[in-house]
Amino acid sequence: MEEAYTDQSSNISVTGGRVQDGTFVPNSFATAHVNTPNQKPIVGFLYSISKSNSGEYWPLHIGSNSIGRSADCDICLGEATVSEQHAVLVVRQMKNPEKIIASICDARSTCGTMINGESLGFDQKECFNGDIITIGEHYDLFFILIDAKQIGLNVCREFMSAQSSNSISMVNGNPYAAPTYNRYTQGYEQENNPSQGGGTVGLDESGNKPSTKPGGTIFM
Repeated sequence: MEEAYTDQSSNISVTGGRVQDGTFVPNSFATAHVNTPNQKPIVGFLYSISKSNSGEYWPLHIGSNSIGRSADCDICLGEATVSEQHAVLVVRQMKNPEKIIASICDARSTCGTMINGESLGFDQKECFNGDIITIGEHYDLFFILIDAKQIGLNVCREFMSAQSSNSISMVNGNPYAAPTYNRYTQGYEQENNPSQGGGTVGLDESGNKPSTKPGGTIFM
């Protein structure tokens, strides 16, 4: 039984998602979130080097993933032998037994669809990790299905977003700088910054002994 998810387009902006030919390009600095609570989870990928040795890949979401030459398809393949609406790859989250399965069917394309070199008819056929799905005459896609629960991946409840910079202690404007150790107070402190309550450290007249002024300020 397929779990219900709010239907929402997986298209995101060019700065963090798709380019004109439909290839999914990751961008960790994108303002759009790839996986939001209302979006279908990413549970796999299709990878190909048919177009270029540099490679390209597309995410697969729970539910229906359309494949074709049309820009409206979830997986847009800009190749002449690929039909506008070529095939549909469906990923389901099963409850009993609890697992993720996938199947693909040809959408009455002109040049057909193959799995591991075997042509499909018009019926659905189950896909497995490592299968090679051929769309049209020239597009070979390596199929990757990820069952996060089965392999032990979980959401970290203590996950801290790097964008929450206000919650990170700053040292000289650098959130990654280590605090300095003050051997006179036997503890770690931030660099001298009165606005942050840090102590002032200097030299006394003799140049070798620390002296304490009222208010806890340390002088040397």
